[in-house]
Amino acid sequence: MDRGCSQNLDGPGRNSSVRAFLKLFDAWRVGVRLGFVLRPHRLALSGVVLLQLCVVALSVLQPWPMKVAFDRVLAPLDLESRGGGELLLLCAGALLVIVVLRVLVEYNANLTVAKVGHRVTRALRLVLFERLLQLPPAYHGKQRSGDLLMRLMGDAPMVKTMLVDASTALFARSLHAIAVLAVMFTVDAQLTLILLGLVPGLAWVVRVLSRRLSVAIRKQRKKEGALADFMGEAVGAVTLVQSMGQEAEVTHRFARDNRRSARAELKAARAAARLSASVESLLTVGVALTLGLGGMRVLDGVLSPGELLVFMSYVRGLLKPARSAAKQQARVAKGVACADRLLDVLDQRSPVRERQGSRVVPAQPAVLALENVRYTYPDGRVALDSFDARFDRGVLTALVGASGSGKSTLVALALRLMDPTKGRVTLDGVPLHEYELDGLRSSVAASLQETVLFGTSVRENLTLAKPDATDEALWEAIDAAGALQVVEELPDGIDTALGSQGAGLSGGQRRRLCLARAFLRESPILLADEPFAGLDAAAARHVFASLKARSLESIVIVVTHDPVHLAEFGTVIQVEASADPDQDLEDAPTDQDSSPYLSQDSDESPLGGGGPAPCTS
Repeated sequence: MDRGCSQNLDGPGRNSSVRAFLKLFDAWRVGVRLGFVLRPHRLALSGVVLLQLCVVALSVLQPWPMKVAFDRVLAPLDLESRGGGELLLLCAGALLVIVVLRVLVEYNANLTVAKVGHRVTRALRLVLFERLLQLPPAYHGKQRSGDLLMRLMGDAPMVKTMLVDASTALFARSLHAIAVLAVMFTVDAQLTLILLGLVPGLAWVVRVLSRRLSVAIRKQRKKEGALADFMGEAVGAVTLVQSMGQEAEVTHRFARDNRRSARAELKAARAAARLSASVESLLTVGVALTLGLGGMRVLDGVLSPGELLVFMSYVRGLLKPARSAAKQQARVAKGVACADRLLDVLDQRSPVRERQGSRVVPAQPAVLALENVRYTYPDGRVALDSFDARFDRGVLTALVGASGSGKSTLVALALRLMDPTKGRVTLDGVPLHEYELDGLRSSVAASLQETVLFGTSVRENLTLAKPDATDEALWEAIDAAGALQVVEELPDGIDTALGSQGAGLSGGQRRRLCLARAFLRESPILLADEPFAGLDAAAARHVFASLKARSLESIVIVVTHDPVHLAEFGTVIQVEASADPDQDLEDAPTDQDSSPYLSQDSDESPLGGGGPAPCTS
């Protein structure tokens, strides 16, 4: 059922029976939505079904050798009517064979389920990870990274448990219950009907307590996501925390969130325990009824002692499926809650889409232009209102403006991380949305204001831009970015493993490695956002020379919020700040970004030159 249909039933006239009816289909709903991860394993799951049918048949046969032995050998008072020891041994042998076969078949079924489950978990994580990488920065900016991590690493296995483990277990237990009840009807229909009177009460208990468990699980996962997010932020900012001497305060906040998460987990555990205990109690009542009523029917001559033994064995055997059903129902409730969290991500759609029949991006584009561009953020903030600009190949262009003026918004538009609300961005006169999206982004190399390095080797960080790059190309890019000495002084050189997010390197060193990655890409368009921030005069001059050389054959745009000493640039484009001082807050500079063109030891520009070049807009 789609969301629109469910919303139409949420009016004041909607009664509890409709809500209950819809609740029954929660697992089916998410199962259908996520069923694509099961399709590659249909053959293996079909084999599991066949194995489970064999297990059910063997389980139904298991008590009958005991019935024969009891009625024919042990129970008769007349010694002449008793069977011999041969019959007793035959019954014992038959029972042994049945049990051994059942165990072997069940083992193979469980092993197959485990293999399929691992593959489904990998598939779920892969499709979720791919979708997260496709979603725009605006979506990630609104989400807690720890919560997204929890969905990827914690929720995906829970959903796998529901789709594979719980569903196959419930299917097997249901088959077992149906087969046992069918045999029980043939033995004593009246006693079976009496016991079936407990089923409505059992179903009501499971439905009510499962709903409560599902709510508790959703709250628990939300608390765990918040805890993981805070922990990640605190560990990532350990230098800041230590510099302020606030270890105790941050630990106190972590302990507070940890207590909240533990309380939510305890509530979920209580809900699961109530479900299991309630089912167990009702089934114990069924065993007591079987013993009492069945014994009376034996005394009346309706049942033989062996048949009562079979009946008791079946009722006791139903305890295991019922206990398993309660346990699996708890798993299903957890799986539904976690599946909704996965679907919340998978249902997101990026506003930037590729049209059918898109054009191929020119190999050497000449002009990138913005024409009457306006961008309005979802919260109503406006950036680049009626903005025009032109960036030419062969000309080193500086993009200047105060913090919050919209420079980073312009970079995002050029990368087509988002589309303008009004106006258009063109490449050689063609709007960007008419080009192939992958081809467009592969034509742009960017060194963004926020340095991003992974906790892998320097080589792996750089080759993210060009996986097939040669060592010669790597060292050329490193040298162009002024990072040659930095890399050579690392313990293992280019193969040195960096800490998380480049921990252990200074801000300027991280920036130079990110710029080297952009140089390595050799794309016809290069965007360098604050490439001189955190660099000394000599390093800044070296980087500027590399950018100047690259601009001879590429469109090169250098973004800065400092409009001073720009005479060396061929063109300077001024970005005016928004009228609202609160707008475009994403452009706020980091502490290390102030006056990037000024040397630490001098008020002169490290690039040299006189006053600023004329600005155009």
